[in-house]
Amino acid sequence: MKTTVNKSASLFAGAVACTLLFAGCAPTTPQWDAQFGESMRIAMQQQTLNPDAGGTAPVNGIEAVTGRESITRYRDSFKEPTQPTSAFTIGVSR
Repeated sequence: MKTTVNKSASLFAGAVACTLLFAGCAPTTPQWDAQFGESMRIAMQQQTLNPDAGGTAPVNGIEAVTGRESITRYRDSFKEPTQPTSAFTIGVSR
């Protein structure tokens, strides 16, 4: 009689162990995995100013005088490189 009880207990313990093993391998968050990254995509869409940019629509630029002056200042900024500053003078007045 004892061997029958021991066999039943062993069989039950083995079945429980197999069930727990396979339950641990199953995905527990399928509803979350289906929406993974959705909030980031929504935030990017909300922050896009013009989703049709890069199309064939004409570009509204700036006026000619302002554009020329900004390009001239940009090119002149490379004629004399800025002097390197020491890391010890950051935040110290001259």
